[in-house]
Amino acid sequence: MTLLSVANVSKTYKKATKDAVSNVSFTVDKGDIVAFLGPNGAGKTTTLKMILNLVSPDKGKIFFKENEITNNSTTLLKNTGALLEGSKNMFWSLSPIENFIYWGGQRGLRKEVARQKGLALLEQFDLLDKKDISITKLSRGMQQIVGICCAMIADPSLLVLDEPTLGLDLSATQIMISNLKRLASNGVGILVTTHQLDFAQKIANKILLINHGKLVFSDSIKSSLDYLNKQIIMDLNLSRPLNLEETAGLVCYCNLVSQDCNSYQLIIKKQEFLPKVLSLLGRLPIIKIQTKTRGLEEIFEHYAKGEIER
Repeated sequence: MTLLSVANVSKTYKKATKDAVSNVSFTVDKGDIVAFLGPNGAGKTTTLKMILNLVSPDKGKIFFKENEITNNSTTLLKNTGALLEGSKNMFWSLSPIENFIYWGGQRGLRKEVARQKGLALLEQFDLLDKKDISITKLSRGMQQIVGICCAMIADPSLLVLDEPTLGLDLSATQIMISNLKRLASNGVGILVTTHQLDFAQKIANKILLINHGKLVFSDSIKSSLDYLNKQIIMDLNLSRPLNLEETAGLVCYCNLVSQDCNSYQLIIKKQEFLPKVLSLLGRLPIIKIQTKTRGLEEIFEHYAKGEIER
């Protein structure tokens, strides 16, 4: 089931010389965790703000559960938890518990229910002792945790998180990952922007990549990594440099990149060439050999620069 559908949205700010967002379309389905990636200024936050009706699109439409909500997001907001960069989903003069009660109430939770849910979330993050302290007196990481808890307080059907890992230590990040996976397994759709590609690779099943306001790539992480890893890549360390004859033999079957005088990277052109390559490698004075697997960082680098054709 499609929870959120963004259809050909565009936005240009008056003082800008180019579109902040240009003709962007994507969907978030029930149970999806979608990582929305891109360089600084690429258009990620503007897109989120259009979804949440904080900015009006110049063109395009936004749908929630097949109902159009462009410039009228009341239905969406009642069913959505959101964290914008800078923890802007909280009242900073209030304590965490007071924020939970207020934001839970806005989404139909009774005061005691919101309080208990908030306490349970704080306990997971080991912040129970901060429940009655003003947000302004908390550290940046603690503020971020409370903002995440506010977004999750009312069991939303859609969760929108802008850079949720900012300020979080490793332990808090792991707890958040567990919570996001649990929510997704229960059917919650999650759209998350991040600059931490290792975090995105751990949690997301789909990726969107935006660059210069345009969506340049959209696919599942698994199929993307499978595509990038069709070629076998090996890092090779030798006790001496390759000679001309050895080099000529390898380049028949590999793209050969010299990394320093005794280190090379081999990109085998076709899977069926592997036995020939292994035979040639067996004659070399190898100190170390390691197969390299491409990850989300390579997807980001290649598609952001337009270097790989699909």
